[in-house]
Amino acid sequence: MPPGTRGRRRPEAGRSRASSGHGPARTDQAGPGGDHRAGARWADEEYDGDRDGEGGEGGEDHTGGELIDLEVGPVAHGGSCVARSGGRVVFVRHALPGERVRARVTDRSHDRYWRADAVEIIEPSPDRVEAPCPHAGPPRPAAPAEATRPGAPGGAQGERGRTPLGQGGCGGCDWQHASPAAQRRLKAEVVVEALRHQGGLAAHVAHDGGKGDERGVAMGTSGLAVTVEPVPAPGGEADDVAAGGPARQVGQGGRARQGDRAVAPPAGEGLGWRSRMRFAVTADGEVGLRMHRSHQVVATPDCRIAHPLVVDAVAGRRFPGAEAVEVAASVSSGRVAVRPTGGTSRDVGRAAHGGGLVERVLGREFRVDASAFWQIHPAAARTLVGAVLAALEPRPGERALDLYAGAGLFAAFLAEAVGPDGEVIAMESDAAAVASATRSLADLPWVSVRPVRVTAATVRHCVGGGARPADGPGGGGGGIDVAVLDPPRTGAGTDVLTALLALRPRAVAYVACDPVALGRDLAAAAAAGYQVDGVRAFDLFPMTAHIECVARLVPMP
Repeated sequence: MPPGTRGRRRPEAGRSRASSGHGPARTDQAGPGGDHRAGARWADEEYDGDRDGEGGEGGEDHTGGELIDLEVGPVAHGGSCVARSGGRVVFVRHALPGERVRARVTDRSHDRYWRADAVEIIEPSPDRVEAPCPHAGPPRPAAPAEATRPGAPGGAQGERGRTPLGQGGCGGCDWQHASPAAQRRLKAEVVVEALRHQGGLAAHVAHDGGKGDERGVAMGTSGLAVTVEPVPAPGGEADDVAAGGPARQVGQGGRARQGDRAVAPPAGEGLGWRSRMRFAVTADGEVGLRMHRSHQVVATPDCRIAHPLVVDAVAGRRFPGAEAVEVAASVSSGRVAVRPTGGTSRDVGRAAHGGGLVERVLGREFRVDASAFWQIHPAAARTLVGAVLAALEPRPGERALDLYAGAGLFAAFLAEAVGPDGEVIAMESDAAAVASATRSLADLPWVSVRPVRVTAATVRHCVGGGARPADGPGGGGGGIDVAVLDPPRTGAGTDVLTALLALRPRAVAYVACDPVALGRDLAAAAAAGYQVDGVRAFDLFPMTAHIECVARLVPMP
């Protein structure tokens, strides 16, 4: 998340989405997860750690491995492409389908596949562009003078001190070398493969210039036609900025003033969007991100995908003794919370959370604790609310269920739609998120925020076993009329999904940050008597491999 990650979420057990340290605070540096099927693009799912640095024992060797020439094949889940060398599968990063590359083998620890970095592009793809960030791409050796100077920029640090690297090496982004349109096409291919491979659904990439039906994925004669929708750039709509006054004036090099609010300078498509980051910290206290599948930290205080508010908050600062630095910025209000974590220094021990943040979405305010999950792209909240409401079409008087409700984003707009004659049940286990939701939904007394972990049992009992009358608002006689769920990266799972669908909602919106987990759960939904009526895919984590999907489920006829 992605990316972060989709950076960055802590509520439910195992919940990790896109952070650039990359969990959004769903971990956007989270690695792929799922089945290990060697010989296919899904073999890359064997690793279920996060690119933050839990790359396994020893991690990858990004500088000393064997060089091999490869013909690059299709995209793989997790930001690599598939190639073969002597009959062995090689997952190669920093390459694009159709290219010929010279790659350095970084991981030989698996019997049936290797991992590699493309270090020389012999025949480039037409989709290849120059990466806008100097930290992107494979590690590039520094000149001798730079390599030996203790303060040399762009290097990596780990337990053994500074590694003699030049620029490159950061594991935070996956696709900076691809054009934005190509990134979306590659992500569409990943979604299609997940729907086919994990979900057992007919699907293909739409070839209509990125325009599908109003749901973004049209059901055609050959199945679901998948397209990935771009989202507005940060600051592109009035809802992203403070309505109640000017944003705070931030420090050097950051932002210019326009009218009565602060405006970020143009950053380029796919840049400057990440409003929440979890940085690692170098040995000398500088913030950075880890190398791919490694514990080594690349100093990146100038991260190109970070929002200018985030960059300004850490510019010129050191955090000695900290293990990580969490930064949460509200683009709506201009407020930023900075929190060093871990370690034993006095500065870390007395660091405050920075208080709550005010987020504004479609005219509504949410008061969110800085440690609670919130979408990391400034346009994500309104984009997903629109997709969920379009999928559910909630009606006055209906009963709605919001699972993994976080700070109450979907519950709020569902409550507005069903009105005071309806009911919304929001279930969430993270204490900070529950507190945030309770504050933000206080004006909607027909919302019940329940501080419980989402399990099959809690879902089954969420409405006390009571069924709606067949002639009620939903007309289906079930316990719930409509439902939305936004589970952790691992998905809801068969038990939770089966319990939810047993309540017989007329429509379900499934928000997913991992298409593989989504595919698995869609297969479980089919077994429970529900079919996929549409899927939308959104590029909420540009430059990373992460993608957000919203699937609409309805009862089978």
